[in-house]
Amino acid sequence: MNLKPSHKVSGRRAEPAGLPEVNAAPRAHWLDSRRLSLYSIAALAAYAVFLTVYLYRVVWQQRADFPPLAMDFLPFWSASFLVQHGHAVDAYNLKALTDVEMAAAPYFRTMGSILPWLYPPNSLLIMSPLALLPFQAAAVTFIAGTFALFAKAIHSIVPRWQTVLVTLAFPGVALVALMGQNGMLTAALAASGLLALRRRPVVAGICFGLLCMKPHLVLLFPFALLCSRSWRALLAFTLTAVSTLALAALLFGPGTFAAFLHNAGMAAGFVESGRAVMARVPTAFALAKLAHAPSAFAYAAQAISAALAAAAVWYAWHSGCAYALRAATLVCASLLVSPYLYDYDLAWYGVLIAWYCSYGMGHGWQRGEREWLVVLWLAPLAGMVLITRLQFQFLPLLTVTTLGMLVRRVALERNGRRAAGRDATPRAPVIECGVRLSP
Repeated sequence: MNLKPSHKVSGRRAEPAGLPEVNAAPRAHWLDSRRLSLYSIAALAAYAVFLTVYLYRVVWQQRADFPPLAMDFLPFWSASFLVQHGHAVDAYNLKALTDVEMAAAPYFRTMGSILPWLYPPNSLLIMSPLALLPFQAAAVTFIAGTFALFAKAIHSIVPRWQTVLVTLAFPGVALVALMGQNGMLTAALAASGLLALRRRPVVAGICFGLLCMKPHLVLLFPFALLCSRSWRALLAFTLTAVSTLALAALLFGPGTFAAFLHNAGMAAGFVESGRAVMARVPTAFALAKLAHAPSAFAYAAQAISAALAAAAVWYAWHSGCAYALRAATLVCASLLVSPYLYDYDLAWYGVLIAWYCSYGMGHGWQRGEREWLVVLWLAPLAGMVLITRLQFQFLPLLTVTTLGMLVRRVALERNGRRAAGRDATPRAPVIECGVRLSP
């Protein structure tokens, strides 16, 4: 992926959109296609070394203290197993679910932890086929399949040959695969919906409606559709969300909804009490809790974060600007709304980076933007590598800063368009006392 802009800029700063191009040749940037490829290959080599050491310890040395990979996939597979055996509501029953998890992965008995099912009943419709395969085969199939969807969406945003390589090396992908989580699936749905919105709004609405499997991530999407008056997409979103919930109630029983609310309250209690690993919760709430602030202050910080996110989406979507900026703003803002977010959800950074690159390559870069995107590319691993040691949750600050950069680019583009419009509009002659004062 070549991060050079597709038009010429003067020095390091981009011309505002709508202004004439400058004839001066752009200065070469250190982050060129060759370095992108080399750094991605280096990251893949590091992953290969990690996997080799892990397999050596587990298979050759038979170390019992090394847990299996993709353990977070256990509740997905176990919930699917219960659905297929006619006990969907038991997916929310911690004891029943744990029994299935222990049978599927005996190592789980030694972990002394719980892996509850925390998703709404409509998500059972999506996950129900998983238990058609054994646990390990289903995990590999799920991770590979969701990566294929994720990589296809990213490549559609930035159609360069390096895109797949950079996506494969993205630490957010490695983290999701290591944990066995669904971050690539939700990111792919968000990216696919945004890709379809301009030409196929109904398809976009369906993608956003399916994203309701994680309702705390989709909250700003209907708001953006409302701001942009995308009525067909908004209608498709509403019908998809309502119909999948109705189908879930019909197939699995209304009791699953009460059970989901109970488990959602349990998850909120884990975050509020600090029983969740707050170093891996990249939200303003976790930032405050790790700083030993009271819960009331932490909720206030999260409310401010959500308000800033909603304001940024309104600013970008209510009036005209480049679509890539709109899409990047919505993806970025969606990570600032809920106090319940985990680092594997930062696979969404990959979508954010792709839309930002799409805009930067077409309209030019501001100073430091490409370096900042490198920081975002590395950020998903920060929770496990840095924040657990620093005990300072800086990831929401990265997200807020990125949102501010996007809002600034929106403002610069609109100001540039207004300036270009004024320069292009012929002025009427000014006549005073019968004397022509201007042409």
